[in-house]
Amino acid sequence: MLFRNLLILSLLLFFSKNVAFSQLQIDWINLADVTFTEKKTEDGFITYNEATFGESLQQLDSQMVTITGYIIPMDPMGITYVLSRNPNATCFFCGGAGPETVLQLNPKVAGVRRYQTDTKMTFKGRLKMNKKDIDSLTFELEEAEEM
Repeated sequence: MLFRNLLILSLLLFFSKNVAFSQLQIDWINLADVTFTEKKTEDGFITYNEATFGESLQQLDSQMVTITGYIIPMDPMGITYVLSRNPNATCFFCGGAGPETVLQLNPKVAGVRRYQTDTKMTFKGRLKMNKKDIDSLTFELEEAEEM
């Protein structure tokens, strides 16, 4: 009886640990279920695209995920980065791809980590969907960590 109880307890701890720390592996096609409507700020000076997320995408909001893409710096100092479906030459900012093809990386650990542009990497973190904050990208990866 004691052995059986210890075995059950061990299995429960094993599975609860793995479930708590597991992430969903997503691909860029998962992020494509979004449409955009052009809007203006209240003062009318700035135009932005308000996102409407599809049902399948809404289920991923705030979930722990992993995704692979290309590193692209957001500033000349190389302090902030995005993960892109495409390399720099064909990314959202340079090559005309849509805003659903980039993901803002918000690192879990404070401090500067330098990355080489166009390095293909996998990150894990909590997916956050941004409907209309004009200071952030449509998708953010909170607590982002490289795998």
